[in-house]
Amino acid sequence: MAKPRIRSVKFNVLMNMILTSSSLLFPLITVPYVSRVLSTYGTGAVAFAQSVVTYFSLVALLGISSYGVKACAQVRDDAAELSQTVKELLIILTCSTTLVFAVYLLCIFLVPKMYVQKELFLLFGVALWLASFGVEWLYQALEQYEYITIRNVAIKLFCIVLMFVLICEQKDYVMYGAIVVLAGYGSNIFNIIRIRKMVDLRIHTRIDIFRHFKPMLMFFIATVTSGMYVQADLVVLGFLGTTNMVGIYQLVIKIKGTFLTAVNSVGNVMLPRLSYYHAQKAEKRTEVLVAKTLNFSFLVSTLIILLCILERDSIVWLLGGEDFMGAVTPLVAISPAIAISSLNSVLGNYMASNEKEKIWATINVVGLFVAIIANLCLIPHFGPTGAALSAVACELAVFIIRSIQNRDLLKRIIGKLEFIKVAVCGVITYLVCMFFLKLIGTMNVLFSLFVGSALLCSIFLVTLLISREYFVNQVLLKLLSLF
Repeated sequence: MAKPRIRSVKFNVLMNMILTSSSLLFPLITVPYVSRVLSTYGTGAVAFAQSVVTYFSLVALLGISSYGVKACAQVRDDAAELSQTVKELLIILTCSTTLVFAVYLLCIFLVPKMYVQKELFLLFGVALWLASFGVEWLYQALEQYEYITIRNVAIKLFCIVLMFVLICEQKDYVMYGAIVVLAGYGSNIFNIIRIRKMVDLRIHTRIDIFRHFKPMLMFFIATVTSGMYVQADLVVLGFLGTTNMVGIYQLVIKIKGTFLTAVNSVGNVMLPRLSYYHAQKAEKRTEVLVAKTLNFSFLVSTLIILLCILERDSIVWLLGGEDFMGAVTPLVAISPAIAISSLNSVLGNYMASNEKEKIWATINVVGLFVAIIANLCLIPHFGPTGAALSAVACELAVFIIRSIQNRDLLKRIIGKLEFIKVAVCGVITYLVCMFFLKLIGTMNVLFSLFVGSALLCSIFLVTLLISREYFVNQVLLKLLSLF
């Protein structure tokens, strides 16, 4: 068994950006087609089933999706200990997934809203097992982002072909659900097959699964509550609203999710490296990495928020068509959550890597409470827009509390953060873009999106360069040094 090669952070970020690009292109190619074929009902039914099974999957995983990254990253230099850890976590997952799946089957036949779409929910039951045994946490801990990227891109390309071949009529939404499962979890099959190259599960050592329960508990609470408050808007809307409402809102969630994936292309590679730095007591390197990631996340998310506001009609029409134009207002309403969520992700990774799991978990419990209350209050009155506002309120509450808890870190890196500068550049960019677009006048939807995006990116880049924003200027200097 060869020792996995650990690449640099820059290489991992590059691989994650390629993966992010594929995640951006996949919905851009498939969502416009699927939305027009299946309309709001078909896409709404699949989105509701997917969000419900996510709740069950979060419980089945017991927080191992995050705990496993940290636990394996800390012992990745010891092959025997790494193999022991992976074996024990797989045993825990087998027990938990079996119990959760039994409850899931009961719910399908006892809950009316689930029983109506029982074929779809049974299909997503497969996703429950694939999510548990994908061991993505091991590959992240070993920073195997090259493999993760190649595998995901290949599966997505295959699913794109399947989607255009098999989704032809509105009644094909169950088949669409199957392709969603394959696209989201199919690559996990390769993970479990390839695991023998990463660790040796044949090593006969004393199994001690109980040593993981105490440190895993806070990860369990944190990841379950975090995943639940992120999905709360769609789940509550599914129970309180109509399938068509869910169909409209799921498009908003897909747009938000796609953009958030782009923003988190750097943040997603942080946890294993931060855990490693913490184990090595490299505090200065930790602070530099956190500051750079926060700046990058805020800069990119600001650009995306401006795009969502400036080209809201064009984005919704392109991805959904006339049936989904009701998603315009919810899209604008939810756009601030992109920035807040990306910053939450960075602070959450820092807390998870620095033995602050209990505080992390407590904050997420508060977030879930805020999400449920906000959704129950706003959805009956405002429908999908209420769900969007609830998502923003929840993320904001979590961010405020996390910032307070991490105030010592933020005080040390405050001089490296350029949020105000980026925000001012964003406001100037928006005002200048609005002025030019009014001069140009009415345009074709596609042309409007192209012109608006190009204008937005160009003006934002210029304002950042003029203001001497650190990240953009460093990238420019490196590009100039190549010539």
